[in-house]
Amino acid sequence: MAARIIRLGTSLGDADAIADLHTRSRRVAYRGLYGDHYLDHELAAVSRAVWRRRFETYAPAQDLILAAMESGEPVGLAYASFRGNPDVGLLVDNLHVAPERKGQGLGSRLLATVARWLVDEHAGAPLHLEVYAPNQDALGFYARKGGIEAARYRETPPGGHDVEVVRFMWSKPKELLP
Repeated sequence: MAARIIRLGTSLGDADAIADLHTRSRRVAYRGLYGDHYLDHELAAVSRAVWRRRFETYAPAQDLILAAMESGEPVGLAYASFRGNPDVGLLVDNLHVAPERKGQGLGSRLLATVARWLVDEHAGAPLHLEVYAPNQDALGFYARKGGIEAARYRETPPGGHDVEVVRFMWSKPKELLP
């Protein structure tokens, strides 16, 4: 059964399910970047608080929350917003797929759905996202999707060590459409 991508944003119950998937994904993808104690003991509560706040302050013209659903459960998620830096365009702040579902096209479908929203509702405004440089799988994925490296900077993730972050840009998100 193929996952169905739906738009969320109004139900706080959805926020917890998305937060739990986000936590599972980050525990795998960010192990070694974030501190183990943070990943294992703090991340779940932080993630639930962040996602509940996103759902509580959801503004359909500025925010997009997507879930790839299968058998009533999220197996992928995307969160994008113009609130972060509207002069640069839409920030895709989160794009995660359940660890056991990676490599099956869900990330591509979620990114294309974000692009479709930009083309249809925001005159094809540019989009950008940021990824930790040690996450080679993500770097390769976004490069294959035509992302242009626009910047690099350093930050320290929770409980972790200084790490390089890469910003990818798409000035024409239409190019992400199938």
